Amino acid sequence: MNTINKHKLLRAVLYTGLATALATGCANKPPMNGDMSVGAAMSMSRSDFKDYSLFQGSQDCSDMGWKLYGEFDPGVREKVVFEGGYAQMGDTTFDGLWQGVSDQGTIETDLFEASVGYRYPFTEKFSAGGRVGAAYVDVQEDETYAGTPESHSASETVPFGGVVFRYAIGERWGIAAHYDRYLDVGKVGETGEGDIDVYGINADFRFGDSSSK
Repeated sequence: MNTINKHKLLRAVLYTGLATALATGCANKPPMNGDMSVGAAMSMSRSDFKDYSLFQGSQDCSDMGWKLYGEFDPGVREKVVFEGGYAQMGDTTFDGLWQGVSDQGTIETDLFEASVGYRYPFTEKFSAGGRVGAAYVDVQEDETYAGTPESHSASETVPFGGVVFRYAIGERWGIAAHYDRYLDVGKVGETGEGDIDVYGINADFRFGDSSSK
């Protein structure tokens, strides 16, 4: 197992432990009275890894991304939700970094994340709210600059925040839409550094006392 994968595994274990500890400490009733859920999401992302004041070419962020996640709801009508997951954002491709120089490449971004959120139940089926968290992000850039292949990478922990809108379509199933913004992803002079906006749709399945929702 290489160093990057070891770091990924360690971060995932730490985030899972932290989320579980917070959930256990903050729940108003024992954890077994709460709900666990698993879900998947499809997303689109918009990034500004390349400084627009210097970048002379074009960027394309039309590739789809995906996410797998788990949630813990202590059982207070979704008012507090703890979440952890793994995501791969859609690749960013670029062409023409510097004027007069042939430069094409792809930026791949994947991450482990953990967050805590507050959702207000407007009705028995619809809830909405915000969340904040931290993400361990790996950024990999592969390019051909003036005919020479190059590769750059950056790994770091960054903050993020966003909003979630969820609608229950049954006692167990739900669908949701989300928006998140990740700050200062990447490394200047290597992969490039910038914020990432992510828009997605989710589907989840709940375990536990879901009738309380």
